[in-house]
Amino acid sequence: MVDKKKNILSDIDMHKLDMHVTPVAEAAVAFIVSPSTEYKDNGQFFIRIRLKTDAKETQALVDLIEKERKAAFDMAMERLETPKEKKALKLATPAYHAEEDDDGNETGYTVFNFKRNATYTDKKSGELKALALPIFDSMGQPVDKDDLEVWSGSIVTVAFRLKPFYTSQLGVGVTQHLEAVQLIKVVSGSAKTADGYGFKKQQGGFVEEAKDTDDDADEESSEESSEEPSEESSEESEEAATADKRPVPGDDGDY
Repeated sequence: MVDKKKNILSDIDMHKLDMHVTPVAEAAVAFIVSPSTEYKDNGQFFIRIRLKTDAKETQALVDLIEKERKAAFDMAMERLETPKEKKALKLATPAYHAEEDDDGNETGYTVFNFKRNATYTDKKSGELKALALPIFDSMGQPVDKDDLEVWSGSIVTVAFRLKPFYTSQLGVGVTQHLEAVQLIKVVSGSAKTADGYGFKKQQGGFVEEAKDTDDDADEESSEESSEEPSEESSEESEEAATADKRPVPGDDGDY
């Protein structure tokens, strides 16, 4: 009998599995610069993308995942030892599903989850070491991640592998293992304008008066004293008012 705690498909070398790339999609959740610690204390990179359900590219992606899920099921069936184990074998819930709105109505989109650990244990030293997720721009150049923010609404493509897994509790399936992300369009933390909140101009009401800034005062002072203006300038940071676009942890409990 197979040890219930053992993944009978754990001997598969993921690096020998085919690499795939999703169609261009909108990111619904994006923990790709800094990992999420909601499900793993050591961090996990996670991205959820949404694609039009009736698009040919979406159906092709679903077909690919289902093909690999079926292959994993057949492989697990061959490796299980007893009739009881074989009879109990089931397919795990896939890491994609129809998107629903707050009322439970389908939106016409399908969402796909991809993840990878943000750390690994060095076999020689036993130390826990950080992993970085490769991110590229629209021209295929590596992206400088300093000060990079990628929020929901960004347009991306995702490189991934489909790694078979098995547990007696969840069943057999494929992990949609995140390999890299290409950024086509980046949505980040700039503050919304009034239009962004749906406000319209109202005539005859309160109008904020323009105020002199420190820079204005410095310029006036420098003109009066005939001194060279200082080259130093300070930039005030604006607090992002777009909390609705910030990435939120996904319920990556599909597998």
